[in-house]
Amino acid sequence: MPRATIVVPVYNGASHLPEALPRLLAQCFDSFEVVVVDDGSTDGSADLVARAAAADDRLRLVALDRNGGVANARRRGVEAAAGEYVWFVDADDAWRDDALAILVAAADAGALDVVVAGARFVYDGGASTRPIEAPTGHPITGRDAFELLLTGRITGHLWNKLFRREVAAALEFTPARVHSDLAMTADALSRAGRVGFVPDVVYDYRVRGGSIITSRSSRAASLELVGDAVARAAARLDPAILDGDAHRYFHARYIVLSGIKDGVQGPYSAEESTAIVARLRRRLGASDLAVLARRRDPRRLALAVAAKTSIPVYRRLLRVAER
Repeated sequence: MPRATIVVPVYNGASHLPEALPRLLAQCFDSFEVVVVDDGSTDGSADLVARAAAADDRLRLVALDRNGGVANARRRGVEAAAGEYVWFVDADDAWRDDALAILVAAADAGALDVVVAGARFVYDGGASTRPIEAPTGHPITGRDAFELLLTGRITGHLWNKLFRREVAAALEFTPARVHSDLAMTADALSRAGRVGFVPDVVYDYRVRGGSIITSRSSRAASLELVGDAVARAAARLDPAILDGDAHRYFHARYIVLSGIKDGVQGPYSAEESTAIVARLRRRLGASDLAVLARRRDPRRLALAVAAKTSIPVYRRLLRVAER
């Protein structure tokens, strides 16, 4: 049995796979497999992976008949995984050759269910970067790690984390078009006994124009799905979390404020935009403003006050914040 499984969801990724597959198979680790889940591609991705798998038995293809979204593809990858640990990777990104070795060594040393490592956003082909720093310190409980996720100290990305397979196999794979990583990370932390950290930057997330992270695509429905998934994970851990400051802060900044931003900037008709913004403004209450103040988050507090009182002012502040 391999120690680790790298799960790679792919949809029309034929332009990235010829580079990604050899780099994955070149990981400096002696016991792993790569499971590529082709999510109904129409560009020959499945054939490309099948040919590569015929030459290296560490590579396996799971070919889906139809496109079902990245969350479903990851679920199918975990179902096929044989490794003790699971690492989720996107084929169009980059990673260290020893990334898997670093992650598994940390998991083994600390008997960890989840390992959180450092990563980077890489813009414009490498012209600029933004770090994603892992927390520091000794391993903590899944509950404490969940609180760090709610307050933003642990990010909701999957690719800078390693999961014990039993944890990954129990996950709800929230079918959100965007931000499904966050829902899965929250679910995993709610099920983890021990979570640990490594400072090493192991992964580069390549931000491209037109990608989901940079697009103005509709996010309203996804944000609601993610918010519900995080609330279920919190209730599983301890229902008291739902009434605590950390969850209020998460809900205010990530669900309500992100939803208002989506309503203002998303690809909606004027009527749809007005309805989305009006609904979320009603949900933005005094307790939300108070928790943003207590958390010393002046930028989001200013945006929240503007969103509550004047959408034209909110639009101007948003343009300034995004410069």
